[in-house]
Amino acid sequence: MITTASTPREFEVMRKTHIDDFARASIVNLVRREIAKSHPELLPGIPKPIDNLRNASVPAGDKRDLLERILGEAGAATLLAVGQGLRDGDFDPIWRAAARARNPQQLFHGWRRLEGYAHSTNRLDMVYLEESQVDCRRYAVKGADAPSPSENLLICGIVIALLEIIGCRGVVCMMPQTNGRSMTLYERGAFTLPDRLGAGLDTTAWAIHWSAFEPKYVADNTNKREISIPVPAACNSETRRAVIQAANYLSMDFLRQWKVGELARELGMSQRSFQRRLREAELNFSSLVRGLRIQEACRLLQGNDISLAVIGFCAGFSDSAHFSRDFRAGTGTTPTAFRDALDSP
Repeated sequence: MITTASTPREFEVMRKTHIDDFARASIVNLVRREIAKSHPELLPGIPKPIDNLRNASVPAGDKRDLLERILGEAGAATLLAVGQGLRDGDFDPIWRAAARARNPQQLFHGWRRLEGYAHSTNRLDMVYLEESQVDCRRYAVKGADAPSPSENLLICGIVIALLEIIGCRGVVCMMPQTNGRSMTLYERGAFTLPDRLGAGLDTTAWAIHWSAFEPKYVADNTNKREISIPVPAACNSETRRAVIQAANYLSMDFLRQWKVGELARELGMSQRSFQRRLREAELNFSSLVRGLRIQEACRLLQGNDISLAVIGFCAGFSDSAHFSRDFRAGTGTTPTAFRDALDSP
């Protein structure tokens, strides 16, 4: 039986520990997996991959030490290529969520949300100069250590890989050098460096452009989910169809922060007509979004191998407090109590 006991400490712990660490753990696991393929000799003495899906934490210093070791022993090209491993698919829900982005703008919006949700101390500033080009700059939040060149190279490579995975074609990355010139770092699927360590590169900034975009993600898993929408029996078929289609769009990418007008356009109707359909179904846009996020969280909670921090983020909540408040309001219990009830014989 699901209990309704309040557990505020549970969410305070999640906020201070797991949220700070789960994004870092996702990156470290990707690095270790790819380095084990190409340079396994660099990993002896390092613990097994961090089980970020089971609430493990990753000290920032450990990640930086690992990347510095890889840069020194295997070179900058190896770090840049780590992101290419995402092409093979990844069990980590963070990377799966990123690969569902319908366009580059949504990919970068999801990246910003992840940085905010995880309270990242090193972040990526992205400025669109035109539809097919973005300027990226790495920086540290106030009081934090500046990101290292090895960390910057890793992030640059991951961003390139994700852009190609979601459908960008003809991707080219330019990176400035300390001598004032700029060099082509990535083109035609290959990385080029001035030397093995990437000396002379200003790794804090780079520009990426692409010649075309063809969306790759198809929400073939949407029909596999049990999406329950409370549409009154008295509603006509047009209202029922509009609400179900809206729910399917919203469920394709929970990282996207939809606006009611955007979704109405996707459905081929005016914002006023869409809102009228929702009212006929005794819904509004906010309640529909919130209900679907709670359903997604409930689905993810069925697996014991995914942490609360990851679930809150992947279900589209803006922070842990938002996740806790909405989940309890919608289910009458906390995420942990809900999961415990599922595990009870």
